[in-house]
Amino acid sequence: MSRQNLYPARRRTELLNFLRDRGQASISELAEAFVVSDDTVRRDVEALAAENKVSRTHGGVTLLPGGALVNATIPFSNRLEVHTAAKDAISRAAAEVVAEGQSVLINGGSTTLALARHLGPKQGLTIVTNNLALPHELYSRGAREVYVLGGTYRLRSQVTIGPVVLADGNGNPRSIHTDWAFIGVGAVSDDGTVWTASLPEASMMRAMMDCAKHTLILADSSKFGKQEFAEVANLSQRTTLVTEKPVSAQFQDLANEAGAKIIIAET
Repeated sequence: MSRQNLYPARRRTELLNFLRDRGQASISELAEAFVVSDDTVRRDVEALAAENKVSRTHGGVTLLPGGALVNATIPFSNRLEVHTAAKDAISRAAAEVVAEGQSVLINGGSTTLALARHLGPKQGLTIVTNNLALPHELYSRGAREVYVLGGTYRLRSQVTIGPVVLADGNGNPRSIHTDWAFIGVGAVSDDGTVWTASLPEASMMRAMMDCAKHTLILADSSKFGKQEFAEVANLSQRTTLVTEKPVSAQFQDLANEAGAKIIIAET
């Protein structure tokens, strides 16, 4: 969905975060990443340049030192130390649905990293992830196979961003299908929409959900009643929301209407 006419300040913040990972980008690359026109990107770049956050280059833009520090997404290393008890409870409850020998897709994030500890007792799992912190954790805990999705490396969140496909022995890209997808999200708004801070990550998260029979959305209670830059998906019959505190009656009714399940993890 194009955001050409929506939330320019939020789009510019995310543009800065994009540049924080990449350092520089072309106008056409930014337009494709944010699903807007080249003219919209140029206006955004001009506004950011006027604030001395970026520098215009021939056909593109470069991040100036410190340009993305204001309103930037909390670094991954910092997020590991926040709401740890809730994340542990959520990941433990989520892992209980997985049977030995099943296949699982896991996205990036601190909550899904906590999931690795609780998947350890499950034998013969096939894991597919873009979370670069996960492979060592999972291999050391008995997973049968761990596949890492390729793409662009994002330093801030320690993930790769790219298509949800794997190459076969001849290097040909192949679509995949898993029993479960575990998706950590940045926000859950009151209408049942789940969100994240990055548009490219949102697209990949949705693609992961589409590859799985069922998705468990992992969100601690601090993320409820909020909205971030990029929409990921709405609750549906193919989703289960896992959190650590009871949701409101209104939200429970909304989930029931959508056919979604809610699991309240015991902390």
